[in-house]
Amino acid sequence: MDCMNVQLEPNQARLTCYLQDKSDAMPNTAIRPAALIFPGGGYQYCSDREAEPVALAYLAEGFNAFVLRYTTGMDCPLDRSLQDAQAALAYLRQNAQELRIDPHKIVAVGFSAGGHLAAAMGTQSEKKPDALVLGYAVTLGATWAPMGRKSEPDLGSLVTDSTPPAFIFATQGDSLVPVKNSLVFADALADHDIPFALHIFPTGEHGLSLARPCTSNGDEKRVNAEVARWLPMSISFLQDIWGALGVVEPRAELTAQMGGGQAGLDVPFKRLLKRPGAAEVLQRRLPEVMGILQQNPLLKGASLRQLSGFMPDAYPEELLRSIDEELSRT
Repeated sequence: MDCMNVQLEPNQARLTCYLQDKSDAMPNTAIRPAALIFPGGGYQYCSDREAEPVALAYLAEGFNAFVLRYTTGMDCPLDRSLQDAQAALAYLRQNAQELRIDPHKIVAVGFSAGGHLAAAMGTQSEKKPDALVLGYAVTLGATWAPMGRKSEPDLGSLVTDSTPPAFIFATQGDSLVPVKNSLVFADALADHDIPFALHIFPTGEHGLSLARPCTSNGDEKRVNAEVARWLPMSISFLQDIWGALGVVEPRAELTAQMGGGQAGLDVPFKRLLKRPGAAEVLQRRLPEVMGILQQNPLLKGASLRQLSGFMPDAYPEELLRSIDEELSRT
């Protein structure tokens, strides 16, 4: 394994790169996905418990990993930390070949304040990572008030259709960053039809990291076998949206939800309406359905095939087949 440190402009943030060796015995790993890790620490410091151990865990799952020690300090504007995160993402994409990573498969993995930084990249940055993993992340502006930061926005209100897919985990027992931070952000993703997985574990205090002895700092309360499942669960989520090293295919449903795949009768209306060509077909062939969707937006989560199942006489098979053919060409 190669390990190197890179200083990033403009704030001299440190990016530690963990690159697995090439192997002729594993040619499918020549190019790997990348995990860009933002430790927590309340923007006062970067926690070692959420840095290298997390990087090594993702390495073991086939990633190359990168830990960013971004600018911190009570008097440091959060914009400077976001600058560092943006610089790290730009560095990875500009040097993807040398780093042996896929520039289109970069996940930002953040914990607590680092989760806030990852979520801010996914909502506020022009250049965004390709996926997010948010561990007990701060997303509500009010959560910062006890720390003297009172003007931060609610990141859920900044979610758009371009926010990347997200794996979110938290614990109901977290008294420092209330679980509502995760719930509200997930709800915003749902409103924009962004793929996400949300896991709320019933027990566990703040700052669990991997929830294993190696990241516990000797505190048994930071060991939680149930919460430790978040890591393999996050890997499964990322494989569902990206596939894995040429041997696992992405899930077709998620590919369609992210704007890929073929339009058709089984794709929900809310996804079809984001495609100008498909929306034109629906408006022209099924104006009465468009009227129904305007009156009841909740039905946009259904597909034309599902809708036709409730009203088969209104949508004969020949009509559906011809619409499906048109949609497939958009």
